[in-house]
Amino acid sequence: MATILDMVRNRLPDEAALFAASLPVVVEEAQALAGYEGIAEADLSTTRKSLIADLAAKALLLPARSHYKKEMNKVEGDGAGKAEFVDKLKFLAEMESALTRSIAERRQGIAPADTGVAMIVVE
Repeated sequence: MATILDMVRNRLPDEAALFAASLPVVVEEAQALAGYEGIAEADLSTTRKSLIADLAAKALLLPARSHYKKEMNKVEGDGAGKAEFVDKLKFLAEMESALTRSIAERRQGIAPADTGVAMIVVE
């Protein structure tokens, strides 16, 4: 079974490598944000791990944008070098939309089955 870190790396491979040192902290924060703080990863379903990975990947978007914009400003010349960073920034914008949708769908899918209230049949 894939780990949360593997899932984040699958979503944003370049950015996960770029922020490899802080990635465990980002995942820990995303796990808390999802409401699963203190729960061992082995005890989480794949859907829950996927939600955490989406939240962590979304959290990487802002620092990644900042990094690429700084690098783009360093590139000199006729602008050919800037095209790579423009493409990366465009990709991050598309990923933000995709992650936002995915997070909403996963939360909706988890919520009905995960209300925290015991199901009791009343006759």
